[in-house]
Amino acid sequence: KLAEELVCRLGNDVWKMREDFWVSERISPSKAVKEADAALEGLVILSDTGDAVYGGGTGDSTCIIREMLKQNISSTAFIPIVDAEAVDMCRKIGLNSIEISLGGKYDPFSEPILISGRVTAISDGLILQTSLGLTNLGKTVLFESGNLRIVILDSRSYAINMPILYSSLGLIMEDAKIVVLKTGSNFQYFEQWRKKLIRVDSPGTTQSTLADFSWKRLPRPMYPLDDITGWRAERRE
Repeated sequence: KLAEELVCRLGNDVWKMREDFWVSERISPSKAVKEADAALEGLVILSDTGDAVYGGGTGDSTCIIREMLKQNISSTAFIPIVDAEAVDMCRKIGLNSIEISLGGKYDPFSEPILISGRVTAISDGLILQTSLGLTNLGKTVLFESGNLRIVILDSRSYAINMPILYSSLGLIMEDAKIVVLKTGSNFQYFEQWRKKLIRVDSPGTTQSTLADFSWKRLPRPMYPLDDITGWRAERRE
């Protein structure tokens, strides 16, 4: 009886605060990239909330890269993306210039982009010691296009949001002003360099804008998709 009473009390308290849970600091990809590029100092973290690999994202969203290319940013940016086909193509061409179709092959909210650049480093697959134990990076390549330093992975390694992803290919974190993280919360690995955090309201499988999904087996009504009034948790008799 006590447990049910406490459950009802907690349920009603949470329901009263439901609007507070939707308060967000996310800003549009366009504004986020512009703000990061104009920052007085780095490191600026751009959190790709719509493509959070730790939360089930595909890791191959092109949203932020596309916006950086569109704005022709003047800052050096480190960016991870998962694309096994692009990795294979870069490995075949070697350390040379190439135009590749990058990303957007699995993420239903983005499309591949054609990007020209140069392959500057290739890794056949490192097993690295991280704070979470041994991590297999898989095959990776460093692809440079203008001020973008894009690390292309052939799989969704846990190290996708760790500095070791870049240092393993010869990059130095102090050289970057911007780094894109495929996560909405795990920023601790970059804490020693971080000057600013910007949460990007990017589309994707882990996005916070739930109304943009096509729900097929969801019982309705369901908050926040529907306007629900008069609900109250009550103890079962």
